[in-house]
Amino acid sequence: MTTGVLAVTNIPVGDHITTKVLGLTINLDDVIATIVAGAIVIGLGLVVRARLTSGVPGRLQLALETIVNGVSNQVESSMGEAGRSIVPLALTLFLFILVANWLELIPSGHSPQYLPAPTGDINFVAAMAVFVIVLVHVTWIRRQGLRGYLRHYTQPFKALVPINIIEELVKPVTLALRLFGNIFAGGLMLVLIADLLPVKLIAPIPILDVVWKLFDGFFVGPVQAFIFSLLTILYFESAIAGGH
Repeated sequence: MTTGVLAVTNIPVGDHITTKVLGLTINLDDVIATIVAGAIVIGLGLVVRARLTSGVPGRLQLALETIVNGVSNQVESSMGEAGRSIVPLALTLFLFILVANWLELIPSGHSPQYLPAPTGDINFVAAMAVFVIVLVHVTWIRRQGLRGYLRHYTQPFKALVPINIIEELVKPVTLALRLFGNIFAGGLMLVLIADLLPVKLIAPIPILDVVWKLFDGFFVGPVQAFIFSLLTILYFESAIAGGH
């Protein structure tokens, strides 16, 4: 039985700039990228607020208003007026993930990059997924009461309680892997494509790196941000409506 070995290229996947804090290994590049993404989202909000007008909106205001209307329509179609409180969360998640995905488009000339897409780190997406799911359960208890919250585990039959509990435990895992898998797969695809001999002859690896990052950022990035926000809305729909 033979084993295949992937040829080593100069495109590392999953490498990080790390540091030690209290004995824990911290991916410093992801932490910095997360802070930068958050600062950009907050900065955009402050800029739009300062330039807000009821007349002819500027391009930035028009773009954000389009996104807000899209999120609001999606929430109201699922939960009606009761779901309006979810719009800021879903909107923030969409913008934050989108900006985080686009950070990888900034060339740093360094390997690993100084500002990678933090969504390609399972630690980042797992933290976001746990935050969303915990907030869903808290909202469920506040809206439906503890008795109503516990009752949903017995729906549609009491015999399904173990399965319903497993389903709730798996939700943060699936939510995290949906985002992480697609973003991280972009790096793996680049390695595999660059390792093909015909491709190497046609275009050098740096050009392939740029082309794939542009595709990954402008096409895959927005789709993944939308999916994460949409799933968040759907999870909150059950918490607010009281359904299973």
